[in-house]
Amino acid sequence: MTKDVLISIKGLQFEDPSSKHVENVELIVPGTYYEKNGTKYFLYDEEFEGVPEKIRTMIKVRPERVELSKNGPMAVSMVFEKGEKNLSRYNTPFGGLMVGTDTTDINISENDDDMDIEIIYHLDLNYEYFADCRVAIRACSKEMGQSMFT
Repeated sequence: MTKDVLISIKGLQFEDPSSKHVENVELIVPGTYYEKNGTKYFLYDEEFEGVPEKIRTMIKVRPERVELSKNGPMAVSMVFEKGEKNLSRYNTPFGGLMVGTDTTDINISENDDDMDIEIIYHLDLNYEYFADCRVAIRACSKEMGQSMFT
Protein backbone atom coordinates (compact mmCIF):
# COMPACT_ATOMS: atom_id res chain seq x y z
CA MET A 1 0.00 0.00 0.00
CA THR A 2 1.22 3.50 -0.72
CA LYS A 3 2.00 6.09 1.96
CA ASP A 4 -0.91 8.33 0.89
CA VAL A 5 -4.25 6.59 1.42
CA LEU A 6 -7.97 7.20 1.59
CA ILE A 7 -9.68 5.83 4.67
CA SER A 8 -13.38 5.00 4.85
CA ILE A 9 -14.93 4.37 8.24
CA LYS A 10 -18.53 3.18 8.52
CA GLY A 11 -20.03 2.71 11.93
CA LEU A 12 -23.34 1.07 12.76
CA GLN A 13 -24.78 1.36 16.23
CA PHE A 14 -27.80 -0.68 17.33
CA GLU A 15 -29.20 0.91 20.48
CA ASP A 16 -31.19 -2.23 21.24
CA PRO A 17 -30.23 -5.57 19.65
CA SER A 18 -33.91 -6.35 18.94
CA SER A 19 -34.62 -2.86 17.58
CA LYS A 20 -34.49 -1.82 13.96
CA HIS A 21 -33.28 1.65 15.00
CA VAL A 22 -29.74 2.00 13.71
CA GLU A 23 -27.36 4.95 13.93
CA ASN A 24 -25.14 5.03 10.84
CA VAL A 25 -22.00 7.16 10.57
CA GLU A 26 -19.66 7.34 7.59
CA LEU A 27 -16.39 9.20 7.19
CA ILE A 28 -14.01 9.29 4.22
CA VAL A 29 -10.71 11.09 4.84
CA PRO A 30 -7.22 11.29 3.35
CA GLY A 31 -4.54 9.83 5.54
CA THR A 32 -1.10 8.31 5.69
CA TYR A 33 -0.03 4.69 6.07
CA TYR A 34 3.16 3.08 7.25
CA GLU A 35 4.30 -0.24 8.68
CA LYS A 36 6.81 -0.72 11.48
CA ASN A 37 7.85 -4.00 13.14
CA GLY A 38 4.84 -5.86 11.69
CA THR A 39 2.31 -3.28 12.92
CA LYS A 40 0.35 -1.21 10.39
CA TYR A 41 -0.47 2.43 11.16
CA PHE A 42 -3.07 4.74 9.64
CA LEU A 43 -3.07 8.45 10.59
CA TYR A 44 -5.66 11.08 9.73
CA ASP A 45 -7.25 14.28 11.04
CA GLU A 46 -10.91 14.68 12.01
CA GLU A 47 -13.02 17.76 12.58
CA PHE A 48 -15.93 17.86 14.99
CA GLU A 49 -18.65 20.47 15.17
CA GLY A 50 -18.10 22.77 18.14
CA VAL A 51 -14.44 21.73 18.51
CA PRO A 52 -12.06 24.40 17.17
CA GLU A 53 -9.02 22.16 16.66
CA LYS A 54 -8.57 19.11 14.47
CA ILE A 55 -8.32 15.76 16.22
CA ARG A 56 -5.33 13.60 15.23
CA THR A 57 -6.45 9.98 14.92
CA MET A 58 -4.29 6.86 14.67
CA ILE A 59 -5.43 3.32 13.92
CA LYS A 60 -2.86 0.68 14.84
CA VAL A 61 -3.47 -2.78 13.33
CA ARG A 62 -1.90 -6.03 14.47
CA PRO A 63 -3.20 -9.54 13.93
CA GLU A 64 -6.34 -9.90 16.10
CA ARG A 65 -5.89 -6.47 17.74
CA VAL A 66 -6.87 -2.96 16.62
CA GLU A 67 -6.19 0.22 18.60
CA LEU A 68 -7.81 3.59 17.93
CA SER A 69 -6.24 6.68 19.49
CA LYS A 70 -7.41 10.28 19.26
CA ASN A 71 -5.28 13.20 20.42
CA GLY A 72 -6.22 16.83 20.84
CA PRO A 73 -9.23 18.42 22.55
CA MET A 74 -10.89 14.99 22.30
CA ALA A 75 -8.63 12.18 23.47
CA VAL A 76 -9.12 8.43 23.84
CA SER A 77 -7.23 5.19 23.36
CA MET A 78 -9.61 2.32 22.58
CA VAL A 79 -8.42 -1.28 22.23
CA PHE A 80 -10.32 -3.98 20.37
CA GLU A 81 -9.33 -7.60 20.97
CA LYS A 82 -11.64 -10.54 20.26
CA GLY A 83 -13.04 -11.95 23.49
CA GLU A 84 -11.63 -9.10 25.61
CA LYS A 85 -13.26 -6.18 27.37
CA ASN A 86 -11.17 -3.02 27.55
CA LEU A 87 -11.86 0.23 29.41
CA SER A 88 -10.57 3.67 28.53
CA ARG A 89 -11.28 7.27 29.42
CA TYR A 90 -12.69 9.43 26.61
CA ASN A 91 -11.89 13.09 27.30
CA THR A 92 -13.89 15.74 25.46
CA PRO A 93 -14.16 19.53 25.81
CA PHE A 94 -17.55 18.85 27.45
CA GLY A 95 -16.34 16.31 30.04
CA GLY A 96 -15.04 12.77 30.28
CA LEU A 97 -16.60 9.33 29.91
CA MET A 98 -15.49 5.81 30.73
CA VAL A 99 -15.79 3.77 27.55
CA GLY A 100 -15.89 -0.02 27.56
CA THR A 101 -15.45 -2.11 24.43
CA ASP A 102 -16.29 -5.81 24.64
CA THR A 103 -15.13 -7.12 21.26
CA THR A 104 -16.96 -10.14 19.88
CA ASP A 105 -15.20 -10.34 16.51
CA ILE A 106 -12.43 -8.78 14.41
CA ASN A 107 -11.87 -9.55 10.73
CA ILE A 108 -8.84 -8.16 8.90
CA SER A 109 -8.09 -8.77 5.24
CA GLU A 110 -5.46 -7.09 3.14
CA ASN A 111 -4.01 -7.01 -0.34
CA ASP A 112 -1.13 -5.05 -1.82
CA ASP A 113 -3.27 -1.94 -2.31
CA ASP A 114 -5.96 -2.08 0.38
CA MET A 115 -7.01 -3.31 3.80
CA ASP A 116 -10.45 -4.07 5.23
CA ILE A 117 -11.11 -4.23 8.96
CA GLU A 118 -14.40 -5.15 10.59
CA ILE A 119 -14.89 -4.83 14.35
CA ILE A 120 -18.03 -6.03 16.14
CA TYR A 121 -18.36 -5.04 19.79
CA HIS A 122 -20.62 -4.08 22.69
CA LEU A 123 -20.19 -0.49 23.84
CA ASP A 124 -20.51 0.61 27.48
CA LEU A 125 -20.57 4.24 28.60
CA ASN A 126 -19.78 4.97 32.25
CA TYR A 127 -20.03 1.24 33.07
CA GLU A 128 -23.53 0.88 31.56
CA TYR A 129 -24.39 -1.00 28.37
CA PHE A 130 -25.07 1.50 25.58
CA ALA A 131 -25.19 -0.26 22.20
CA ASP A 132 -24.06 -3.08 19.95
CA CYS A 133 -21.71 -1.71 17.33
CA ARG A 134 -20.08 -2.66 14.05
CA VAL A 135 -17.27 -0.64 12.47
CA ALA A 136 -16.00 -1.25 8.95
CA ILE A 137 -12.70 0.42 8.04
CA ARG A 138 -11.34 0.38 4.51
CA ALA A 139 -8.00 1.90 3.59
CA CYS A 140 -6.55 1.97 0.10
CA SER A 141 -4.07 3.89 -2.00
CA LYS A 142 -5.33 7.34 -3.01
CA GLU A 143 -5.31 6.34 -6.69
CA MET A 144 -7.48 3.29 -6.01
CA GLY A 145 -9.71 5.18 -3.56
CA GLN A 146 -10.50 8.01 -5.96
CA SER A 147 -12.26 5.54 -8.25
CA MET A 148 -13.84 3.55 -5.40
CA PHE A 149 -15.24 6.40 -3.28
CA THR A 150 -16.45 8.76 -6.01
